[in-house]
Formats: sequence, C-alpha cells, structure tokens
Amino acid sequence: PGAEVLDAGCGTGRYAIELARRGYAVHGMDLSPDLIEVATRAIGDSTDGVSFTVGDIAHLPISRYGAIVCRGVLNDITEDACRDAVFGAFSEALQPSGVLVLDVRDWGASFERKTREPVFRKRVSTDQGELTFTSITALDPGRRQLLISERHELIGNGREQTCDYSFVMRCWERAELDALMARHGFGKVSYFGAYDPSIAVGMTDRFVVVAERVHSGA
Repeated sequence: PGAEVLDAGCGTGRYAIELARRGYAVHGMDLSPDLIEVATRAIGDSTDGVSFTVGDIAHLPISRYGAIVCRGVLNDITEDACRDAVFGAFSEALQPSGVLVLDVRDWGASFERKTREPVFRKRVSTDQGELTFTSITALDPGRRQLLISERHELIGNGREQTCDYSFVMRCWERAELDALMARHGFGKVSYFGAYDPSIAVGMTDRFVVVAERVHSGA
C-alpha cells in the first residue's frame, strides 16, 4: 500500500477494484473504450483509490508506478517487435525497484492440453435462459499460436440467439520471457504455475512471473 499500481489491460476492472479495496492506489488501463466504460460503471461514485482510462500498454508514462500487474493480456500480442516494446514500456514506467507481475500461457503445457482436449463446452442456467459456451482450439506449432473459435448459444423465452467469435493467442516459452526480462532491466525473476506460490511451473498451463526492475534496460 502507498505505491501506485498499474493494472495493464484491466478489462472490466475486476482486479483493479480488488487491489484498491486492499489499500492500493490503482490505475486501470485498457485499449477497449467499451471495457473501460464497464469498469468505470462498476466503481460508481466510489472512486477512492482507483481510476480507469483508455490507453495502450506499449506507451506508458515514465517512472510513474511502483508495480505493474498484467494478467493474460500478453497472449494477445503476437508479433516479436510488439512484445519487446511492451516489456520496454513496462521497464520505463516502473520506478526503481518496481515490481512486475504477469501471467501468460505456457506453450508446452498449452500444446499438450489442447492436443488432448481441443473442445471445451459448458452450460449454465441464467435469468434469460440456458446458455451454452463452446470453445474449439486448433494449434499452429510453427508460430506457437492457439487458433480459438467460440460460440455462445442462449435459448430462452422461445428464442435462440447465437454469437460466434474467433481470435488468436500466441503462447510463451520461458526462454523468451527470460530474454525480454534481461534485455529490459528486470532481475530477481521468479516463476510459478499459479498465483498460489506453492503451485510450481508445469503443474498448470500458465506462467506466473514476478520480477523487479533492477536497472535500466536496453
């Protein structure tokens, strides 16, 4: 508590709001105006400790934050140059000894899991009817990409509504993360399999990384 935290790619603001509730001053940033609008509505008139703005996490103010939290967003950045730019921006935006916390998909574990279980389906009952969510993942090993197709089907009140979405995620390998951390001045790097530190790398399909800005990067 006391240091300003950036929630980079904050989405609807769930984690930013929780951090603020725990006593941190938090700034949430996302590229989507629609998501920022949802996040802003979620705090209502109670703006103590948290604010939200539309912005690009590759372009951040210099030496502003004591910590940066980035959950899952880096999987959506598929080009090497853009990945490098984001880590550079994180380094420049952190104060000396600032902390970076992030999670990304581990390519090896994700490949194994999605080869075994390419289809995920879940049904839930809602006030508007029966909602079925289906996700199908194809693999592009050459680019370490997950090619994901999703369908949302809602049946209720005599109506059936269907929405389809397709998007690409590029997973990460530890060697790539290590190289970007070193290039941009991060040290004291720790890896976990989840936000529970007792869960080791390899037990999930995620990397959770905690690192400190120890010197200026490239």
